[in-house]
Amino acid sequence: MRWLIVLLCMVPAIGFADTYRWVDENGVVNYSDTYHPGAEKVDLRVIQTTRFAGPSRPAESPQGVAESSEEAAAAAYQSVSILRPQPEETLWNLEGTLDVQVAVEPRMRAGDRLRLFLDGVEVVGIPAGATSFTIDKVFRGMHSLKATVQNEAGGQVGASEAVRFYVQQTSVQNPQSSPPRPTPFGRPRG
Repeated sequence: MRWLIVLLCMVPAIGFADTYRWVDENGVVNYSDTYHPGAEKVDLRVIQTTRFAGPSRPAESPQGVAESSEEAAAAAYQSVSILRPQPEETLWNLEGTLDVQVAVEPRMRAGDRLRLFLDGVEVVGIPAGATSFTIDKVFRGMHSLKATVQNEAGGQVGASEAVRFYVQQTSVQNPQSSPPRPTPFGRPRG
């Protein structure tokens, strides 16, 4: 699906049918050339980009700008990282629930909020100030997870690297099978 979008962006859109975008009941973003109820029309001739502007600064004298820059740097976090799941980890038989743990250094300040994105979609319902929680509806396949910290003004003051992980499920057709046992070197045995 992503290759189709890239291909459509690279080819001139002259003479192409309209393209529509919508999010289905599972939170998956879909694109099509046929209208779907609730879909929005997308102009593929325009490259859509987003630029992080950071905290807004009032127009001041050069000295005031320097002070604002120092304040913004002091407000940013030294590190935001996802501790669980680990990068490239394969998780077996989660039954749809994923335990997540995020580390923020220094400790999160009052008023700041952790935002979590699973496969590019924001996870809702994260308790304020929480850094460990459980996400529902994480099923078989490859997933990515990213965390950001947002201040009271809505500016991003910290972000983790995206972590890719995999979820495997024992086959329903062969319930006697179990996940491969890891060897001391991390490779599964026969």
